[in-house]
Amino acid sequence: MKYPTPKLVVSACLAGEFVRYDGGTVKDPFVEKLLRYCQVIPVCPEVSIGLGVPRNKVILYWKEKELRLVQPSSGKDLTEDMLSFVESFLSGLEEVDGFLLKGKSPSCGVSNSTLSYKDPEGRTFSHRTKGLFAKKVIERFEDLPVEDEKRLKDEKIKKHFLVRLFSIARLREFISRAESISQLMEFHRINKYLLMLHSQTKLKEMGRLVASSKGFTQTIKEYSRLFRQALKKTPSKGQYINTFTHIYGHLSRRLNQKEKDHFFTLLEDFRKGLVSEKTILELLKNWSFRFEEDYLQTQTIFEPCPKELN
Repeated sequence: MKYPTPKLVVSACLAGEFVRYDGGTVKDPFVEKLLRYCQVIPVCPEVSIGLGVPRNKVILYWKEKELRLVQPSSGKDLTEDMLSFVESFLSGLEEVDGFLLKGKSPSCGVSNSTLSYKDPEGRTFSHRTKGLFAKKVIERFEDLPVEDEKRLKDEKIKKHFLVRLFSIARLREFISRAESISQLMEFHRINKYLLMLHSQTKLKEMGRLVASSKGFTQTIKEYSRLFRQALKKTPSKGQYINTFTHIYGHLSRRLNQKEKDHFFTLLEDFRKGLVSEKTILELLKNWSFRFEEDYLQTQTIFEPCPKELN
């Protein structure tokens, strides 16, 4: 399968640049592998506002319920410089497919892992929060995947991030060459079960939109919005089972009783956590090859992203 090339904004230290406060970079085997499949847009907000490498640390603290960025050693308040850079950088971005930022960073921390304090000297801890840059990214790009490398250690979070990243890139590449509603119908068709897995409600809404053909440009714009929204939530086991059962419905008439029984035994094992979703997807894909079900073979749910990243 040919995969799209995601446009990914990445903290520069994760992309191999020596821009950390200590003059170093960050080595992460998964990130290094992922970036080989992406068009990387590196960013280091702290260097971009004039802080050197190496540099004295900066921290976040709360001033009258407002989060501020300061450098305790110099007493500099860097908040306005950072917010100005964030606005300029994000406004100047061409269409991108996601963000992968540095965990725990006062600028880039995504997952409420960044320390914040009650005073500008950083003497009294307040609570964990998000970095200033990351906060603005999440607010502005709420329908795109935004993660830090530490959260991607969780397999479930990593899988959802990859599915969203590559699916949104596939959508962007499709839109760049799409010329007709019939092409949109085909795109919707091959993504049917992936969309069903994440949101059956959105799938139905998108189906109605494509069928109504209210004008190509407007339909594409609305479809793109719904597509991104559909993928936002991590699928539950119930959603997996529902989608597996729908795919099975295309094949069941050609299966013998032992094969049918085996399928439903696997579903129950999946429900109990004894087998992964990959096991059932592989079985369904094998059956689609065996029975030459072209409709199923082209479904993106079977390989939404490169196997090497799973």
